[in-house]
Amino acid sequence: MKSQLAIELSENAVHFASIEDGVVLSIDKFTFKDKIDYRYKEQLNQIFIEKGYSEKSYDEYSLSWYSIYSTLLPNNVFAEVKPNELLRLCYSGEIPQDNVDYNRIPELAVVNVYTIPLWVKSFFVVKFPRIVIQHEGSHLLHGIFSGSNNKLNVSIVIHELSFNLVIANGEGLQFYSQFDFQMIDDLVYHLVYTLQQKSLLNQAGNLTICSGVGSIDEQAVELKQKLESLKDLKLFKIEINSHLLLNYQTLCV
Repeated sequence: MKSQLAIELSENAVHFASIEDGVVLSIDKFTFKDKIDYRYKEQLNQIFIEKGYSEKSYDEYSLSWYSIYSTLLPNNVFAEVKPNELLRLCYSGEIPQDNVDYNRIPELAVVNVYTIPLWVKSFFVVKFPRIVIQHEGSHLLHGIFSGSNNKLNVSIVIHELSFNLVIANGEGLQFYSQFDFQMIDDLVYHLVYTLQQKSLLNQAGNLTICSGVGSIDEQAVELKQKLESLKDLKLFKIEINSHLLLNYQTLCV
């Protein structure tokens, strides 16, 4: 049997999932009380002591990091630009070069450029030298395009105050972005507006909702109910899959 420790991490919370042969056996969830770099490490060390993760041995280790600062670039364009300068153009504010990383998505011939604090790598790589660290969006894209992709496929991952939206169909990736939101109605608006702009309303497809690290399951339930009430989405099969990202992590090690 192949075992895996799959970690979901954001600035707000962390999940540790034990997986065997692709089956999620258990998930431990923790919310960070202090959001300062050195305090993240202290809180994580306390979790490791309490749960004994350092003493346990797994065949594989993976980490899915969520940041709203994430953008895709074609391979040829990525070779010509500096990642931190690109993110500075996409998002306001100075972004330190040391806080920028990227994942290649060979299925799409693109690169996902994103921000990730130094404490993430300095903590987890020391703990697990073989760990594979990727952005949540990279896991979504790898997972979505790992199999046949003929149908319209919409994936939404809800976080505390933002969400990740990916839209794909038989022609390839149609949309990838993150949005802030205050209420679930904001999320509904962004989704419907994006589908409208892409001329994808009133089409048959699959729409999967996942509660991301730090979010609450009630948000996913509320979103599902609101989307099911919209006539423009009546041809969509809407479902909640709380293990969507964990299942995709198993494909990226």
